[in-house]
Amino acid sequence: MLTYGLRTPRDLLEKLKRDGSLLNDEVTSDRFFNFVITGYSLIDWIKHEPTVARPDVEAMYQDQWLRICGDIANASKHFSLTTRKPITTKVESQQGFGVRRFGKGGFGIGEEGIVIELNDGSSFSCLELVKNMIETWEEFSRLHGL
Repeated sequence: MLTYGLRTPRDLLEKLKRDGSLLNDEVTSDRFFNFVITGYSLIDWIKHEPTVARPDVEAMYQDQWLRICGDIANASKHFSLTTRKPITTKVESQQGFGVRRFGKGGFGIGEEGIVIELNDGSSFSCLELVKNMIETWEEFSRLHGL
């Protein structure tokens, strides 16, 4: 097995929570990359879980938060999306004094701010994606006894 300590969807969900906690401590591109890759990879782990019905897996692909996470994860890995129509228009990062939360980030530099924009024109902080993606996977896990 090549999963080095992560063996079940529950293990990967716990990793996702740790990734989210690190982002809550301080937003960085490195941490956000780890979060979206883990958040979207969970669907692949769920596909191989014999206790989860295939229609339940397929329904997750319609979840807005998973779709956003997937858009960002795949674009992060492949630079662009060519096999599906994304719902995410852009993800922007800014850094500097007063950009994000007070007391976070390096002195004089400040915390990085990552903002996600969707096709419908709405936008939100990466921390909102973190909160909702974790809640989505926790609810799915609860409903399926994972």
